[in-house]
Amino acid sequence: MTIGFVILSHRDPAQLLRLVTTLNRLYDDPPIACHHDMAQSAIDVGAFPDNVRFVQPSIRTGWAKWSVVQGFFAALRLLYDHDAPDWFVLLSAVDYPVRRAAAVRADLSALDADALIDFRRLDDTAESAAARFGPRNPELEQFESAINRRLKRTRYEGAQLWLPMLRFDDGGRRVRPGRRTLDLPFRTPFRPFSRDLRCFDGDHWFTGNARVARLLLNPTARHLRLQQYLSMRTSPDECYFQTVLCNEPGLRLVRDNRRYAQWNGGGAHPQSLTEADLGAIAASNAHFARKFAAGAPVLDRIDAMLFD
Repeated sequence: MTIGFVILSHRDPAQLLRLVTTLNRLYDDPPIACHHDMAQSAIDVGAFPDNVRFVQPSIRTGWAKWSVVQGFFAALRLLYDHDAPDWFVLLSAVDYPVRRAAAVRADLSALDADALIDFRRLDDTAESAAARFGPRNPELEQFESAINRRLKRTRYEGAQLWLPMLRFDDGGRRVRPGRRTLDLPFRTPFRPFSRDLRCFDGDHWFTGNARVARLLLNPTARHLRLQQYLSMRTSPDECYFQTVLCNEPGLRLVRDNRRYAQWNGGGAHPQSLTEADLGAIAASNAHFARKFAAGAPVLDRIDAMLFD
């Protein structure tokens, strides 16, 4: 079983280099395709191992924007244009492996699945989603909260009014056009969802096999319509992959994406993990964990766990 990696990055090249160096040690120099936003942080691609390919030119990305999905597509295509791994793993540069490669391969073989991805239907409750689709990753309780469910309905189905505005970057030295979004208290009539294309959402980070890669890289007409619709929505990276894969007949999906994160009850981002989290990480079934601060001492402890 061959496993490749797609990495999304936008800052701290040293942290990215440490991640790929560890992946090379664990997986014997696997194929790695990286989209690094060069506009946010310059990087010397020559400092990276030869098995790491970079999307060039890079796409200017922004948090919770469609551009993040575009960066993933560019890196996934780069990966499969040059290699044909049986599986790919989507990571950010603040992720880190927490299981040995042999254990990850054994788990993927035993699951007999096409993708490990967190998902729930937009109109489900936590109970109905569990009954319909099976157990989920217990670390992602954040996505099951009533507040988060209301937020996702607003983001993906609610009517919105967009107003043009100017945004100031670099301490006010650079001006660029932007928009302000006003949420309206009813569903938009232009949504692409129907009985044949249900809306799903979930955690962005997932693992898929070559069949999933081919599906994502060859969008159908309804996938393209979904892309156009979500390109103007907040957090499309937490909806597009779930909606495409969950509406594809015959795909075998496991709701546990094998990622460890600590949300501490809410927020837009998971908490940075420390040595205090090592016990919980080891007790989980996660293949990868997030997120870690650059140079955090806990990374040395994880290296010892993986390589000793």
